[in-house]
Amino acid sequence: MEARFSPINQILPWCRQDLAISISKAINTQEAPVKEKHARRIILGTHHEKGAFTFWSYAIGLPLPSSSILSWKFCHVLHKVLRDGHPNVLHDCQRYRSNIREIGDLWGHLHDRYGQLVNVYTKLLLTKISFHLKHPQFPAGLEVTDEVLEKAAGTDVNNIFQLTVEMFDYMDCELKLSESVFRQLNTAIAVSQMSSGQCRLAPLIQVIQDCSHLYHYTVKLLFKLHSCLPADTLQGHRDRFHEQFHSLRNFFRRASDMLYFKRLIQIPRLPEGPPNFLRASALAEHIKPVVVIPEEAPEDEEPENLIEISTGPPAGEPVVVADLFDQTFGPPNGSVKDDRDLQIESLKREVEMLRSELEKIKLEVPGVGLGGGQAPPSPGRTPHHPSAHRPSAERPGECTGGRAGGAAEAEAEGPGGQ
Repeated sequence: MEARFSPINQILPWCRQDLAISISKAINTQEAPVKEKHARRIILGTHHEKGAFTFWSYAIGLPLPSSSILSWKFCHVLHKVLRDGHPNVLHDCQRYRSNIREIGDLWGHLHDRYGQLVNVYTKLLLTKISFHLKHPQFPAGLEVTDEVLEKAAGTDVNNIFQLTVEMFDYMDCELKLSESVFRQLNTAIAVSQMSSGQCRLAPLIQVIQDCSHLYHYTVKLLFKLHSCLPADTLQGHRDRFHEQFHSLRNFFRRASDMLYFKRLIQIPRLPEGPPNFLRASALAEHIKPVVVIPEEAPEDEEPENLIEISTGPPAGEPVVVADLFDQTFGPPNGSVKDDRDLQIESLKREVEMLRSELEKIKLEVPGVGLGGGQAPPSPGRTPHHPSAHRPSAERPGECTGGRAGGAAEAEAEGPGGQ
């Protein structure tokens, strides 16, 4: 009984509502990058409830098969949640592996540009989940000290060999996503300042963060392997590393030259050539690449109100509360409401309110037809036209009582006429 009335249980429903609104604003069909403030609120929500249960309860209802852009942004948000969310997020995401795989397979069979990216992205996310569940010493953010790396690798050369292979596979998925994005930007002749380009480029910030850690760990592990095994045995490892090194170096160099990334992330420069693993002393020359995320510029915070705020309704009028579920997932037919739909509904309510005001004025001043009456005569002049003395109901082209005319004026003036 005490748990039912605990403060946590009283606060939690509000947090879930706030999280639902942030999900609907972060994961939508607009071809624009995910706003950081919405993603941040989703991540904070996972730390508040110590998991991703609420995130998945809303995300599972998103119509991902209907829009490849929606699916792409879902993958991006999920990548952020995995990296920066609560550690329990990893186990919660494991329960939805089949959903992630299905959406990737679906878009992989369709000839859709974003769909092809979604197919590559889902493979990366599944690889990420599998790796970190198998190696819990590495958090999903991939940041550990060299001591933790040594402990995770252990002293068994077979384990070190296998861990290195798995990190190669992990890196391949990261690099494949970056190459797929750049390939589409080349084909579409898009630049990093265009909305379509930024929508594709935004997830590469997380890819850069992942790759910098994976590169450092593979270098350390390969030097360790070369101290235990003959060089010929590790020829395949060296070849694979050299291929990844050149791909990663080109990726970092190209991303560093893009204006979009300059204000969001500081990308490290890799050396001109790969380390020489055949010379043990070369390990001392290795410099760990460090990615720096600058402090975020203050954003224009828009209030996350669950009610429609307008200057139209006078004091004392009831405030209309927006339905949370419809605002988040759209009406029952599956279409998602966007800000434009909500604005249209607000304008309709204002028009209805104006009509009500006109009705009140008509009842308070009997005999005066709004929209059907004439302007008062100028001083010193008397109206002499016969229609001026004819009852308003008899005049051609006018409605009795003037209600229709008044409503027409109200609709013509719109909300600005108040």
